[in-house]
Formats: sequence, structure tokens, C-alpha cells
Amino acid sequence: MMKNLIFLLVLLTFTTGLRSQTKNINPDPDGDPWIVGGLRELTPEDYEMLAKVPQWKPEKPATSKDLPLQVDNTINPWFRPVFSQSGGSCAQASGIGYHFTYEMDYERNLNAGLPENQYPTHYTWDFLNGGVGGGSWYFDGWLILKAGGCPTVAAYGGMAAGGDRRWMSGYDLYHDAMANRTLEFYGIDVSTYEGLANLKQWLWSRDGGTLPGGLANFAAGIGSATMSNLPSGTPQAGKPVIIQWGTTADHAMTFAGYDDEICYDFNNDGQYTTDIDINNDGVIDMRDCEIGGMLMVNSWGPGWGFGGKAYVMYKLLADAMEQGGIWNNAVHIVRAKPDAQTLVTVKTTIKHTSRNKLKIMAGIATNPDAEKPEFTKSFPMFNFQGGDYYMQGGNSNADKTIEIGLDITDLLTYVTPGQEARFFLQVVEQDPDFAGDGEVISFSIIDYTNGTEEVISDQTDIPIANNDTTLLWVNKAVDFNKVNIITEALDPGVVFEDYSYQLEAADGTAPYHWSYKLDFSEEQITADFPAITTNQLTPTNDDDGYVIQNINFNFPFYGKTYNELTVLTDGAITFDGKFSYIRDNMAIISNQCIAAYCSDLMIYPGQGDGMFYEGDDTHATFRWKTSKYDDPGFDLDAAITLFADGTIRFFYGDNITPSTDWGSGVSAGDGTSYLISAISGNIAIPEEYASEISCDPFPMGMNITNDGIFYGTPTQPDMTWNITFMVTDYNNISSLKTLVFTTSYVGTDEIQPVAEQDISVSPNPFSNHFNIRINGPADNYLLQLYNANGKKIQTVFDGYARQGTTVTLNTNTINGLTPGVYFLQWQGNSRSGTVKMIYSK
Repeated sequence: MMKNLIFLLVLLTFTTGLRSQTKNINPDPDGDPWIVGGLRELTPEDYEMLAKVPQWKPEKPATSKDLPLQVDNTINPWFRPVFSQSGGSCAQASGIGYHFTYEMDYERNLNAGLPENQYPTHYTWDFLNGGVGGGSWYFDGWLILKAGGCPTVAAYGGMAAGGDRRWMSGYDLYHDAMANRTLEFYGIDVSTYEGLANLKQWLWSRDGGTLPGGLANFAAGIGSATMSNLPSGTPQAGKPVIIQWGTTADHAMTFAGYDDEICYDFNNDGQYTTDIDINNDGVIDMRDCEIGGMLMVNSWGPGWGFGGKAYVMYKLLADAMEQGGIWNNAVHIVRAKPDAQTLVTVKTTIKHTSRNKLKIMAGIATNPDAEKPEFTKSFPMFNFQGGDYYMQGGNSNADKTIEIGLDITDLLTYVTPGQEARFFLQVVEQDPDFAGDGEVISFSIIDYTNGTEEVISDQTDIPIANNDTTLLWVNKAVDFNKVNIITEALDPGVVFEDYSYQLEAADGTAPYHWSYKLDFSEEQITADFPAITTNQLTPTNDDDGYVIQNINFNFPFYGKTYNELTVLTDGAITFDGKFSYIRDNMAIISNQCIAAYCSDLMIYPGQGDGMFYEGDDTHATFRWKTSKYDDPGFDLDAAITLFADGTIRFFYGDNITPSTDWGSGVSAGDGTSYLISAISGNIAIPEEYASEISCDPFPMGMNITNDGIFYGTPTQPDMTWNITFMVTDYNNISSLKTLVFTTSYVGTDEIQPVAEQDISVSPNPFSNHFNIRINGPADNYLLQLYNANGKKIQTVFDGYARQGTTVTLNTNTINGLTPGVYFLQWQGNSRSGTVKMIYSK
């Protein structure tokens, strides 16, 4: 049989993005539509987020002998019948219609053939498509389901009831949807045989002991893909197989199984091989594999492929996209949360003529008389989206009004059970052209911890303030079973010795997730703006560029120290030596960074723009005198000063062009430990505004696992820290507890006599130089100098040395050396030790 026998898929030129063009490529005008172009263009922020998605690997990896030759999960009762997507909703069809339905019904052991056990594409897609049928990604929908759940097809009224603009109205519908959540999603790199084995195990048996397995989602260029038939005389002969994808991702699909025995002769040599370099790249790997493939399910109805399915050869998982591979050589899997408990919700009715001008949030304050929330929560489905339409998406007067429900259970983290607190509804409007108007008709809190108790706010028919935040509130004491940390004390640590301690929790709902919380505090100060103009920095690019700058001290930040910083043109400082897209508060939270004014900035040298640095042993100051991208008339003047004790100061010059499109704050990048500045996103910044940000210290070299093991190698002797640990239960309610951690130094501060130690240092304390004498026997020695924070400063000797060898070092040859305590760690073939040293200028 000739290769490339059938070309069912034709070349499609299209654009992705919120207004991506979609097209039906089914040659049969009476058949189910085959819609391509349903993926939006990924943003830099998306790539940042996806890079942090955890990679799934089985706890018990299966061997090739364990894995069966074929897996087909479409025969399981949790796999819904093949359907045809409506419009460009392919990502939600694959991620929600197939994948989430399967996972939820698997967890609950329900029949996916019934509408009451299926989940619709358009509930999530209509929040994501801009009201114009634009594209989305499956993880967009998963994030919405994690925050608020998903109604069933029966409750929603069908897979696509109401078209591509409808926003569901009715509190009871939202509340019922909250029971159907995603728990977490993961990536699997399938560019290698190891990654393929992980995917196959997930499809077969998940972690190796639970049968059957799950599904996986992926994206590829189906609009210009090449489909053929499996050759006669081979397994599954005659069935459709994808042998090459297009070079632009335009469609999301689902893997539901695999077959190790299918074959395709890519290089036309008359044989099916895995050990011949068929692509002539000089390497034999999975890109040369002609045996085995995935079972893919499409959302173009049962008339496509064979019953809506086709095979995809393993080779295409590893091929680069420009060579016909899948997008990013990655698949994603999702886990369902079948027994989510909603303890407290918001019920509100809002009327507005332009929904994409609004962001709907909730908040809480422990003070029942507070005028604004201490802690807030945003939602991925009500965040300046949905297009310039009425709230429900229709054209009638009734469509201006919507009744919604929001799960705010995790806000109980911040209150004591049974203690009265103030719950807030926040409606943020951004409408510089004053194109829309509306009001909050009603707002209430519903407490489900002991039956159903609704507390209705007496604030009704409150106009939504233009370009401002509208606040409504009610007071309520919620009596709930809160998770608690029951560990009373930590064992002390010994410097340079491995440490491990298991923390314990009780109450709430297990399983628990552990972390620690480092809180910064911010205070407005009076300080002169550092209008430095010397030492202008030269970034890699005036737009989306960066500079790597060394500073003259070790700056402590979220438990680590840094003397090399990455200074971004977009107004932030990071620590990883590369450019990152940090342009708003959400990006700050997702990245380890310090940002005084982050946005899509650009340097226009002809306008006098530039980035500047000035520093010494005590401080480092960076100034951004720049503009916004494609707007050289925009004036920005902001600065950051870092101090050796970890204090941070933000400065803002006068006459900054008014804008709300910016963020400010500091973050560990873990989604938990961060501070968003009080001034962040303000349309106008007061003249001579400055603030100081500080954080409690944290022991260098220490960390915590997800299951609560506090571990590491402490490096700072004779110290005491107050560490705030955080445990989060299954309902996303967290508790904090501060425990004391101390360290001691086993040794002596005095220089021991030569006969009592293998390595000695003199003079000690030292100033201009020091001598390291090897008093032990002839051996191979490694000598490394560390600061008191555990950061390696320099390797001072690595090699063979005889007894009596002396190494002399001048302090001016050691980078980053500032007055203080240091430790010389040494190791021989059979012995090791540490010498404490003091540098005094």
C-alpha cells in the first residue's frame, strides 16, 4: 500500500488568539463539522505558568514487561460517547468533555453515557472565548473548574446550550457545580522513550496499582496534518493513522490508549524498525521509531477517522513541531476532586452593560468593623473577560443581570472558628471610556457548616463606581473544623549536619499539604527619590531584555542569598539569569521577583530612557527611566533599593503617566509567599511616594516537603528563627503556626593547636590575607569557603597536598567577601571538617 494514501486534512492558514479564525475542513458539507483554529495564542505568562506545572512520574514505574501491548480506555464506562464539538471549543471538548468527564466518573464510578454524568464544553469556553468564539486551552478550563467547579450537561441544558456568549445565571446552578472540581494537573514530557513509558503507564494503570488508567490531552496542527492508513498485513491494518502534524498548533485532542504493535514505514525501505536513523540526524532515538502509536480521540463526531478515533505514531510525540510533532512534545493530565466540600459561598446579583469591564472578587477581614478586606480572592471566570456584552451575553434587558455563586471556603484560612469576621464582595471596574454602567443589586454570604444559613447584606442596588472598586460587606461568625498544626517544638539543628523533622497536623480534612510562609510587611516612608544617572545598564534588548548585575553583598531573599541579580527591562528584578514576562500582579505571584513597577516596558534611548545602577557594600539601587512598549510618550520613573539586611525600598518619581496596567510587589514565586504593594495598579501615584518592605529572617539551607518534613543542612551557627509553617487541608483551608528553630556549632571559635586538627587558618580573624595550613597526612583535599548563609564563595584548593602545605589567599582575590563570619569546609579521602573564620577589615 502506498504511503500518504489518504489526505483527509488540508492545509489551513489561520491565526490564533482571542479572535482566532476557525474553519470547517470537512469535505462533506452534510457531515459533522471539523473545526480547526480553536486554540488561542499562548502568552508569555502562559509559558511561565506551564514551565512550573509539575511533571507526572509514577511512584512505581512499570517495566516494559509489565505494560500490556494495547490499552483502549474508550471501552470503559467512564469514557463518554464520541461527540462533535460546537464552534472552536476543541480545548474544552478534549479537556472537559472527554478528560474531566472521564476522571470524575472514574472517581465516582458513574456511567459517562448519561447527560447527568457528563460535563459541557461551553460552560468554561464561554468565559474564555471573548464572546466572539475565540480559542482557549484545556488548562484554562481546568483552572476554572478548580476555582468554582462545573455543572453537568443536564444542569447546563446541553453541551453548548445558549451558544458561545452565554454566562450561566442562577445561584443554585453555581452551587451545584462546586461539587465537581479539578484537583491538580500535570505535564508529561513525551520526547523520549522514558516519557513515553510514563504516559503509557498513566493510560494503563496510573501509579501502577490502580486499574484502569486515565486519559491525556495534547495539541497539534491538525489543519495541515497528513493522515494515512496502517499498511495491510500489519496490526490494525486499514485504520487511519496520523503520520505528520502541521507546524502550528490549531487543535486540542485526547489520548485514550496506545498500541505497541502498529507499524508505519516512514522511510520507504520496506521494513518497520526502531534502530535505523531514518531522519538522518546522526542519532537513533524515538524520532526514528516506526513501531507503536497512540490511540487518539477527536471531537469531530463518529464519522471522522474510525468511530471518531485515529492512531498517532510514537515518532510524532518526539518530533519537533516544525518537523510534524505535537505541540511542545508534551501531554497534560488532570485529576478530579470528587468530594469537594463547600463551606462558605458568596451569592450576588450584578447588573452591568459591559461585562469585560468588571473583575469580581471576594475578601475577608478579621475586624468586624473593617472598611476594606485584609485578604482577597479572585476568580478565573470573572476577570475582565467575556467581551463587551451584557452579563449573560444576550441582547435583552434581562441579560444585563446575572446571579452567580462563588466558593470562598479558603478565605476561612484567615479567621478563627466561631469568631465574627467581615466578608466582602469587591467589584473592580476598568472603563476609561465610561462605556458601561451597572449596579450590585444584592449580596449575601451562605454558611453550609451547620445546615444552610444565609446572611444578606443590607446594601442593595449599589451603583458600581467607575474606574474604581465597589465594596459591599456582611458580618458572620463561621463555626468550622479547622486544620491545626499540632507540632509543639522543633529539634535544634547543628551547623553543617543534615537535619530532618516531621511536622504533624490534625483536624480539617486530610490529606494535608505543607509549606512555610514568609511574610513581608510594607510601610509608606518619606525618602528622596534616587535619581541616579551614572552606570547606565545595557540590556540584551531594549524591549524584553535583561542585564545580569553583580552587587557587593549577599542579599537575603526568601531563605536564600544572592549577589548576582537579573534586572529586567519590564521593571522587575529576578534571580535566574534570563528574561521573564512579569507585567502584572498575577505574574509577580507566579515568579520569584522584586518589582516596583512592572509592565510591558521599553527603553527608547532617543527619549532619554535608560536603566541605571549604583551600589556599595551596604546597598544596591536600580532605576528605570523608561516608557511603555510602542508608546514612547509614556513616562515612567521608578527605582528599587536593596539593603544588605534584606530590606527593600520602592521609589516613584513625579509625573508618571497615569495607568492601571502595572503591578508592584515581591514574591517567592510559590503562589503562597508574596506581598502585592498597596500602590500596585493605582491609576495615579502620589508625588514623592516611597515604601519600605521588610521580612523576618529564615534559616539558610532549610526547606520543607509537601508532606511536612522540615529538612536541610543549616549553615548559620548559634542562631534562632521564628518560622511560620503552613498546612493546607483538602478544602484549601490553611492554618499557620510559628515554631522556634535554633542552631548550634559543634566545635570551637578558637584556633586549635596544629596537632589537634588537620586544617588550620591564620591569622584568624583576618583582614588582608589568610593562610591555610594542611596539618594532616598527605591526601587529596578539597577546601571550599562558605559565608554564614551557606552560600559557597569560592573553592580555594582542590588537589593533592603533603603535610605542611600552606595556601595563602589575599582577600582582594575572593569575590563577594564582606566583613563577617565564614566557614572553611575541607574534605580528604577519609576525613572532613569545618573551620570557622572571621573577616575583619
